Amino acid sequence: MVVRVRDAGRRFSCAVLGAMLFGAAPVSAQPTEPDRSTWPQRIEAAAKAALNSPRLKGLTEQQRLDRVEFVAGNTLVLLLHELGHAHIAEMHLPVLGREEDAADTFAALRLLMIGTDFSQHELAEAAKGWFLNDRRDQETGEKPLYFDEHNLSLQRAYQILCLMVGSDPDRFKDLADQMKMPEARQRTCKRDFAKASQGWNAVLQPWLRQPGDPETKFNVVYGDGKGMFDGLENMYRSIQFLETVAAISAARYRWPHPLTLKMESCGHPGTVYDDETRVVTICYETPFDFAELYRAYVQPPPVAKAARVPSAQKRKAK
Repeated sequence: MVVRVRDAGRRFSCAVLGAMLFGAAPVSAQPTEPDRSTWPQRIEAAAKAALNSPRLKGLTEQQRLDRVEFVAGNTLVLLLHELGHAHIAEMHLPVLGREEDAADTFAALRLLMIGTDFSQHELAEAAKGWFLNDRRDQETGEKPLYFDEHNLSLQRAYQILCLMVGSDPDRFKDLADQMKMPEARQRTCKRDFAKASQGWNAVLQPWLRQPGDPETKFNVVYGDGKGMFDGLENMYRSIQFLETVAAISAARYRWPHPLTLKMESCGHPGTVYDDETRVVTICYETPFDFAELYRAYVQPPPVAKAARVPSAQKRKAK
């Protein structure tokens, strides 16, 4: 489905996650990070603990790690999407067009600006997630919501792909050809990427922290996995998923108010930023849905129809 950009030493670690989110923070504002020496062991332990379920019996360790990266990477893109909404609301940024599109673009640009094999791989995994979501919708008869505030799944996948191609046409040409993006469109993607990156850089520049600026602390909350999602709760806790995103974002930008990043069980897939409470919420049902999507269409081939949480459309970022 999507070309995988691999690196021999690639692991979903707090170090890589922090580096790829926003680039290097000001020297005076570096966040405190966990002990680097334990990161490889932590992600491997997280994979074994979070994926220890009857559905995954028989998978090799590498297959488990691959699935963790798909699930965590897709969750990361949605978390960045919600942070895009938070930037817009908290910093009163102008939005010329649909805010959902702007938030999608923000998430993609944050990963592309680093340009590592890992960050590009995770972005490609997110595009894969939207392609697979569209495939599942077609197979299950889910009707496209043309009136929705979000683009359709395929449009969101191709938006990510176009920004990738625009950032480096040579590197991602094979990927674009594989996904049957016309040559004419590939050429215009360079312009789209330039305008999008210039726009976001311009509006965020005044909000970059400078030496001596106070750091706004973020709150981090992991809700109860309630049995069904205990493995996911443990995984995200162990890799310090929310803590790392919070630390890097707080270190890089002058936020007007503290924010809270939260994961919890909601009863349905979803992610949302509440601009009244200043809380970003990632429902545990969302990474669970990603895991089911991966199990059904990537590895291993399904023996029976994949289980689904209610209405996969609800997992789309709000």
